[in-house]
Amino acid sequence: MLITCVNSYQNMIKMNKLLLGLLTICVFMLAACGGGSNDSSNEGNDGPLIGDYENKVISHALSDPRQLTPLNASDNTATTVFRQVFQTLVHIDFKTYEIIPVLAKARPTITELDGGKVKLDFEIREEAKWDNGTPITGKDVDFTLRVLKNPQTDCKALKPYFDKIEDISIDKENPRKFSVLYSEPYMVAESAFADLYILPAYIYDPEGIMQKFTVNELFKNEMKLFDNADINKYAKQFNDTKFQREVVVGSGPYSFDKWQSNQRVILKRKKDWWGYNVKNANHWFEASPDEIVFETVNDLTTATVALKGESLDAMFSIEPKTFVTDLRKSKDFKSKFKTYTPPRFSYDYMGINQRLDKFSDVRTRRALAHVMNVDQLIQSSCYGLGERVASFTHPSLTERLNPNVKPYAHDHSKARALLAEAGWKDTDGDGTLDKEIDGEKVDFTITINTNNGNPIRKKACLIFQEECRKIGIDVDIQLLEWSVLLDRIKAQNFEMIVMGWISSPFESDPKQIWHTDSQNDGGSNYAGFGDEKSDAIIEDLRKEMDEQTRFAKYKELHQLIHDDVPYIFLLAQKERIAIHKKYGNAYASGIRPGYWVSGFQVATPTPN
Repeated sequence: MLITCVNSYQNMIKMNKLLLGLLTICVFMLAACGGGSNDSSNEGNDGPLIGDYENKVISHALSDPRQLTPLNASDNTATTVFRQVFQTLVHIDFKTYEIIPVLAKARPTITELDGGKVKLDFEIREEAKWDNGTPITGKDVDFTLRVLKNPQTDCKALKPYFDKIEDISIDKENPRKFSVLYSEPYMVAESAFADLYILPAYIYDPEGIMQKFTVNELFKNEMKLFDNADINKYAKQFNDTKFQREVVVGSGPYSFDKWQSNQRVILKRKKDWWGYNVKNANHWFEASPDEIVFETVNDLTTATVALKGESLDAMFSIEPKTFVTDLRKSKDFKSKFKTYTPPRFSYDYMGINQRLDKFSDVRTRRALAHVMNVDQLIQSSCYGLGERVASFTHPSLTERLNPNVKPYAHDHSKARALLAEAGWKDTDGDGTLDKEIDGEKVDFTITINTNNGNPIRKKACLIFQEECRKIGIDVDIQLLEWSVLLDRIKAQNFEMIVMGWISSPFESDPKQIWHTDSQNDGGSNYAGFGDEKSDAIIEDLRKEMDEQTRFAKYKELHQLIHDDVPYIFLLAQKERIAIHKKYGNAYASGIRPGYWVSGFQVATPTPN
């Protein structure tokens, strides 16, 4: 099913006064050169067009955000919006991929204490203020941690990254200074704060309900407080519709204006944002466009038409064939847009719900891995902009990969043998494998779900369907709207899925996806992977501060996941990005969405 592009902005862009002089163009070319070191292939990037343009950016979004409650939402569109509205203590530099301070004055000082505990000391910038003029202090970090540690708030995906925080203490003489105490060493103690959007209590807890609890109490008594009346009252308020799509307030440069369902999310630049007083800190303090619009176009083909028509100013995840054979070969397109192919720190996979009887035998899952023709998918879909993966770690990060693990080869004979060992045979001669499960003969049929509008994932389903047909397995493909798909996955109401995970160059905590604790209650272990052995490796890895020892643990976990086949790992793509040439200071990054949209500067004519 295709969703038609909304063209309400198509006539807004006027291409007047495009070239006012070579000297002016050269000046703005300098502003567009940043970040080139992260871009493996750029075409048509010869500087911005000069004209009388509106100071706004319309950026493509493949789907609506699922919700806009900070800490609760983690989908790509919501995250992209959050980065303009909220701020974190530290974050990643889109150009260098290093950790840099944002709300914090500097990166934290990390101290290992007696008894195996770890302390992080932060100080917030003197200039930092909320929209009501009050200073941002350690008390706001304290409040945010209380919200996160409330056992009833819907932040399940984020909670594992902060579950070792035992307490927070605030300097009595300078409340901008504070210390976070971890009960034990934690591998991503610092980088986890890149995902913790600091919240204003006057907006997100005007009744002061969470002031009745301390971080330490929540750390020690999570299960005892699960049914506490105040805990439940606050969680109900925080999880409710009000903060999902009506009230979205943070300390960032943009304020939430409106969300028009299945159309767009609109942000407005604040006139008196505190960050304007922080000069030349880093790109997190760049805020040039007066308005940023995240335009929802669910179908990539429709979105590309809108891009060509200049209804969209920036787009990522352009369909590879279109990107390589059309856009990059079009003189007209290259005269208006810059294109980039930075690395994409993400991967696509086929997830198998191994809780189901038909998939419970590991030999069945291994057989399906041999059935899938991943090389065909890459050759037919990526046009040189993708590579095969065999792990949750990006293939460029070789120090964390087990060299002994090789992808499952496309091999029907091995697949048939494994299926026969697992009891799958065509006992009635109808061409479909079957097996007796709980005393009943069951045909081997698979329903596979993925999101509508993603050609590569749809192609993966079609290839899998055809390869399965050849060995007697019937596959039904269901393309779903993003929100519907997420609801099914969260409810574990699926057989197989084709999805992707977005990560970063940072080390990632594997607990969110691979620990058995993350199998239920909104966790992200959708496939149901894990046992005591894998959990022990994850727990050891999480508290290991020595890098080389951690890398050895990654390799152990890599082997276990490979052997158990909860996923059929597919590919890591290079990003395909186009940005209109009317913007200076536009550069590509491997961090989603692939560009820092609030840094875009409209190239305007030089006054006479």
